[in-house]
Order: sequence, then C-alpha cells, then structure tokens
Amino acid sequence: MNDIRQAHPQPIHHWHSPQGLELGDNIEQFLRALSGPVRITIPGVDTSRCRVLVTLLHGNEPSGLVALHRLIKEGFRPAVDIHCYVIAREAALLAPCFSHRLVPGKRDYNRCFRPPFDVDEQGIVCGRLLDEIRALQPEAVVDMHNTSGEGPSFGVSTSYDLRHDDIVSLFTDRLIITSLRLGSIMETSSEAIPVVTIECGGAFEAAADRVAYEGLQRFFSSEHLFSNVQRDYGIDMYYNPLRVEMHGAGVLAYGDSHVPGSDITLKTEIEHHNFGRVTPETLLGWVSPGAMEKLAAFDATRSNHSREFYCERGGVLYPRFNQKLFMITGNPAIAMSDCLWYVVPD
Repeated sequence: MNDIRQAHPQPIHHWHSPQGLELGDNIEQFLRALSGPVRITIPGVDTSRCRVLVTLLHGNEPSGLVALHRLIKEGFRPAVDIHCYVIAREAALLAPCFSHRLVPGKRDYNRCFRPPFDVDEQGIVCGRLLDEIRALQPEAVVDMHNTSGEGPSFGVSTSYDLRHDDIVSLFTDRLIITSLRLGSIMETSSEAIPVVTIECGGAFEAAADRVAYEGLQRFFSSEHLFSNVQRDYGIDMYYNPLRVEMHGAGVLAYGDSHVPGSDITLKTEIEHHNFGRVTPETLLGWVSPGAMEKLAAFDATRSNHSREFYCERGGVLYPRFNQKLFMITGNPAIAMSDCLWYVVPD
C-alpha cells in the first residue's frame, strides 16, 4: 500500500489562473497541456466562496472539457472561485483521442469514490479529490458526463432536496433520483456539499456541448445558487431506476435481425428510445432459446427483476408494460462492461 502512495506523491496537480495562450487552440492541445489529473482554479468576483466542477472522469466524454476550454479562452469571470477537476487525461489521449472510456486494465474512476482508496492509482486520485473537496467546502459540486449513446440531457442524484433541484435546473429539465450505489462521486453528496451528475447527451453532439457550455455559464455566474422556497422548474422526475445488464457470460450483438451466435441481439437503432416511451409492442431485440436468463434488471439490492419487466415472444424481446429507458448505449464494449440501459415504469 505504501509503495502505491509513494509512486503517486502528488496525484492531482494544481493549475491556477490559466491564460488563453497556455490552453492551446483546441481541446486536444488543452488536454496535452495538462500534467495528469489536474485541478484548474479560476478566481471569482467573490473569493470567499467556491464551487467545483468535475469532468472527464471518463476519457470518451469530452463535453465538459470543451465547455471549460471555451469559457477560459473567452476570459470568463465567475461569480465565485471555481475549481475544475479534469481527471482521465491518460484514457482520453489514447488514440484516437477521446475514444476510450478508461485505460484498458485500469479501474473506472467513477467507480472509485468509496474506500479503500489506496489500492491503485485510480483510488488514490479519487481519495485525494474527495479530501480536497472537503477542504474547499464548495457550495456545490457538478460532475459532468456524456451519455454512452444518443439521447437528451438529464441530471442524476442519489439524494434529493430543493438544492439539488436548483443545481440541476441550471442544465436540464430531467432528473433521475437513484438508490443504486456503484462508487460514483454523486454518492458522496451531503447536506453540507450537494453533488449532482449532469449527463449532457451524446459525446461529440453539438447539442451536448451546448448544454455543457450554457449550463456551466449559469453555474459559474449565478451569484446565488439556492432558493429557500420551492420553484417550479418543470423538471421531469424519475425515481429508483433499475439497471439492465447482461448477466453471466452472455454474448451480446446489435443488428437488424438475430445475429447467429449471440444470446441477445439488440436492434441497431435502440438508442433512439432514450427517454422515449416503449410499450409491450416495442421490439427491443432478439433472444436465442434459453437466453432470457442472460438478461438482468437489478435494483439497489441486486435483486433481479428482468422477468417482471421483459419477456420473449417468438424469439423477440419485448417490454411487459410501458417503460422509460435511458442511458441506452449502442457500444457493445460499454454495454458488456457497464450496462445496457436504465429503466423506470412509465
């Protein structure tokens, strides 16, 4: 354990008040200018208070970095001090740039925000990040991501009060309240320091970059983030989604018909159902004989509800009732290593 700590004496570098010329002309040059995981500090008008942005926890989710680079280049002056953490630089730089969620063989940073922290470099970075946030005592923390597939923006929180509502409303009009615990940074949210995740939409989509840029402008420039009264933001709320996964050593494919050799084939355009309603007549994919056991829909206790939510009719996969799906991915590597989608009854 001590050897790991000594190998990473300064797991997060600090960069104060970067200037436009230092940042490069694009986000790849910006990324190469960083020294590993970094905290970038942008002084505000009121230096007695601060807020925190965490972005690029996954190397293939660049919208937060795109927005941050643009704001700094524009000379944006925030209302309070802003501390911006850019983490998965190494994964993002793997060729082609911004194509890898994580470095092969290493842990996902956004699964490392729970002890023990001193088991590997990802744990050490996440432990230090949490230590720094506790020392900074920010008014709020925004963890910014892109979704793994096409779809609209939304916020996610593991706890809910008016302050979480206030933060999410700066970015989007959808909020998911989840009881699932995976080791993500939003699980550290507390009464003292609210933490929300913002999913801007699909990576490299202009709409997602716009959500990140305009939302961060509001998050950085609002003199006061919170109201003491309920405000009607028109936010759609989704509670306690299930996490749909391939269970066991299943074989997953995507196609316009059943792919021979696969246990489950999801239809090619399944990402188009993100935040849309699916019904018992919506064809989701195709299932090989006996392969329904390879599909799981886990709740927070890891109880499997797949048979309650999905059925197979004539080798075709259908929902049992009206549902909302989100975080659907068409990337088989992410689908197998993480999940197929999340679901709530509609």
